[in-house]
Amino acid sequence: MREARTPKICAVEHTESLNAHLPEAHFAHANGFPAGSYQQLFKYLEKHLQVFALDKFAHNPQYPLVDNWVHQVDELIDFVEHNKQSEKVVALGHSFGAVISYIACCKRPDLFSGLLMLDPPLATGFARHIFRFAKSNRLINKVTPAAKTQMRKQSWHKDDDLLAYFKARALFKNMDERCVLDYINSVTAVKGDYRHLMFKRDIEAQIFRTLPHNLHDYFGQLQCPATLITARYTDVCTERLRKPFLKHNPGVKHLELHTGGHMFPLEHPKLVAEAVINELQAWHLQGL
Repeated sequence: MREARTPKICAVEHTESLNAHLPEAHFAHANGFPAGSYQQLFKYLEKHLQVFALDKFAHNPQYPLVDNWVHQVDELIDFVEHNKQSEKVVALGHSFGAVISYIACCKRPDLFSGLLMLDPPLATGFARHIFRFAKSNRLINKVTPAAKTQMRKQSWHKDDDLLAYFKARALFKNMDERCVLDYINSVTAVKGDYRHLMFKRDIEAQIFRTLPHNLHDYFGQLQCPATLITARYTDVCTERLRKPFLKHNPGVKHLELHTGGHMFPLEHPKLVAEAVINELQAWHLQGL
């Protein structure tokens, strides 16, 4: 493996347990949310999938951030190649993780048996030209959350009530409280008298700034069954942005859940897990 250190596999790790016969799925997290944030989703999936995940993308210096998330796709592919126990695995990803999962499936069809994309940011159609221009100047900080991310608080006293702190913020207000606690436990660590943010805010901001505008390069290359699952009230994977993607990837099914926003895997983990399981069962019945 090209990594300089052993990567952290979190979530549901491989075991020689009664779940060993289940299909494998690699999960790729949203920007800023380590895979450990999704423990509730994984618990609802555990009777149907063996899930394994890299804790934090873009934090290994062997895979530096560049435009269009090129190295994070490589990071995902390398991680799957060296940690899978089956010939092929299902690629499951949320937001940033859904996009790099899509590209990985296009580049390495030999590794993946299916793709489930949860509310990805899709710079397609005319929007790709806007994002390409925005990335050449400071406009990208306004059309993405990059500027706000750069100002994120990075440490708190160890006795501070972080659940109350995050639940008071707009991004977290609709999240399941259990998921917020999982996020806190996975994204922070106590050192001395303070709890520190472990997902580097500079990296998080730069991930936003390097959003792929070249998804059209991969249109028509997807060889596995795929479903795009979006939230009813998403402000990210909107109809205007997903329509060109679906048009040029005619094999991708679209499913809209009846509730939730962009962070719906952490707002409604059971509902999202049920949608994932239903799609897997549908593929099985269709012989895919």
